[in-house]
This record gives sequence, C-alpha cells and structure tokens, in this order.
Amino acid sequence: MNCPQCQTMNGPDAAFCGNCGARLAPASAPAGAGAYPPASGYNPAGAPPAYSGPGGQAAPGYGGPGGYNQMPPPPYNPAGGQAPGGYQQGQYQQGQYPQGQYQPGPSGPNMQRPGSSGLPPVNFDLTRLTTVDKVVAGATLVTMISLWMPWFSATYLGRSSGSISGTGDHGWLWLEFILALALLVYLAARAAWAQLPFNLPVSHERLLVGATGLQFLLILIGFLAMPSSDGIQGISIGWDFGAFLALIGSIVAAGPVIYPMAKTYLDSRKGAGPRAY
Repeated sequence: MNCPQCQTMNGPDAAFCGNCGARLAPASAPAGAGAYPPASGYNPAGAPPAYSGPGGQAAPGYGGPGGYNQMPPPPYNPAGGQAPGGYQQGQYQQGQYPQGQYQPGPSGPNMQRPGSSGLPPVNFDLTRLTTVDKVVAGATLVTMISLWMPWFSATYLGRSSGSISGTGDHGWLWLEFILALALLVYLAARAAWAQLPFNLPVSHERLLVGATGLQFLLILIGFLAMPSSDGIQGISIGWDFGAFLALIGSIVAAGPVIYPMAKTYLDSRKGAGPRAY
C-alpha cells in the first residue's frame, strides 16, 4: 500500500506510514462483505452475520459498534403494540415480572383481602330480639354471675364462720358457666346479624328450651346438694343469697320458653281424647 503523501510502499496491513506517519486508507472490503457490519468495532473473521431488521437495517444494539451479532429475543407485544407501564420493550413477557416487583394476585367478585374472616358486617340491633329472648339473656347473665357469690354459709355455735361460692363447692358448676356463656353469645349473634352466618341443627325455640332447661337442672342439683358438716358438733350449714339468686334466675330464664311449649303439648293431648283400644 502506497502512502498518499510520500508515496512510500507499506505493508498491506499497515495503518500508518512507516516513513511520514500519515494515516493510511483502509483496503477495500472483499466481495460479499456487505452482509457483515461496518468495521468500526472489533469483528473477527468468521463472525455470524448481523441481525437485519425490517428494511435491511440492523436492529439497535446488534451488528453495530458494540459487537453484538446475535438475534435479539422477540419483545412482548400486547394489543396496541406497547409494553405495560414501567417495563421496557422486550423486558416484560406475559406471565413474568422482574424479580422483587409486585405480582398481581387473582381477581374476581369473590376475591377477599388477606386476613378477612368472610363474615358479614356486624350491625348490632336489639330490636331483632324478642321479649322472650331479652328475658332469657338477662336472667342467664344473673345466673352466671351468681355462681361466684356465696352459696353456702357455715355457723359455729350460732356465730358465722365462713361461706363458699357455688363453683367453690361444686366444681362441676363450671359446666353451667360454659352453657350460660354459649347461650349469651348465641343471643348476641342474633342481635348482631339480621341472618345468622351459620346454620343451626334445631329451631330457635327448641334451642332455648333445651339450653334453659339444662341450666335450671344444673342449678337445682347444685342448690339441693348442700355441703356436709362432716359430723362436727356445733356446726350448721345453710344456703346463702347466691344460691337463691341462681335458682330464681334459672327459673326466670326457663319459664317463658318452657311454659308455652308445655301448655301447647298438654292442649294437644287433651284434644286428641282417649285412645280407643
């Protein structure tokens, strides 16, 4: 190759003249080199041809000075030809999100927020309870509280020597406490929701009859089971006000629900008449 300034002969691969230091023009590209990118970057012999986009132009970042000569992955192309907001073209693919970013969950009319119980909203309204329900609730509350009051008192030689509560003498009366608490929770639920979020195996009336009847039976047994004086002379044991309060409360709770059902049953028996044999 001759130097354009001093006409000195240089080697075919020389980039500068060995005599004057002038820059030498590159040799013309061989035939068929049009399929390779311009020689502005490093492109060794045998490199694959650059990716050619529409119109014969190389795709951005491929086959250019950066030296990338591979076909780019097809970008996500939803309806409208635009990638979702916050994602670069080619970065977002359907069903995939960059690590650490928000991933949407399931959607639909029945979707619930995390931690939600699924119960309808509470709207407490005492007008949903009947008069009988209110009487049962009040009397049951009094009966439950009376379990910790003095049920039995002892006197020695005519002077008071101590007292004991219902649960203190009869440990099994804790069953009455659990029953009364469950009954109060049930009545509170009827006041909180217009329609209960759970199903009952029996009707409301039968449930009240069973619960208040069992409550009265437990209180009556505890009332009659008076503690023993163990044969000690001079000691007498009697009932205290807590026992009477519990007995009265259990009767008031059970009376309004048991009496109408018992009366209906007796009337139906009278209407049936004597059986024919």
